[in-house]
Amino acid sequence: MPAFSGFGHLALKVNDLRTSLDFYRKLGFPEFLRLTEENGEPWIAYLKISDQLYLELFPGGDGSKVPSADHTGVHHLCLTTEDIEATAAHLASAGIPLVAPLDPTRRGADRNRGMWITDPDGNRIEIMEMAPDCIQYEAIRAVNAGQSPHALVRPR
Repeated sequence: MPAFSGFGHLALKVNDLRTSLDFYRKLGFPEFLRLTEENGEPWIAYLKISDQLYLELFPGGDGSKVPSADHTGVHHLCLTTEDIEATAAHLASAGIPLVAPLDPTRRGADRNRGMWITDPDGNRIEIMEMAPDCIQYEAIRAVNAGQSPHALVRPR
């Protein structure tokens, strides 16, 4: 039996809790729990991604933005969607601009379609529509069949 059963949550330190809550609610993640200090100030706000996965927002950031993507540490959060065009339309109607690529209909080297946004603190968020024949699913099927993990050369 594996030691872990899944990925439970991601916690982010945010500069402005209200602004971050508004942003993530626009993505469709409702707040379902809030822990407060004795004085009533928020300590953690919990947002539901699914029944088994949630996002924790900790207020009180130092006012800075997330370092560049080349900085050591968490690189990005990836959210999956069944319909990338509908998700792109939802983001546009919610006033959330795409960062790159601006054409979510193109397929990447992994055969998936994707786009990127950033949250109010600069956290990078990839949005991906997984293709049934994507390289990730092919590799998982191979490993589940007892084959060695795949290694592919990154296309330039």
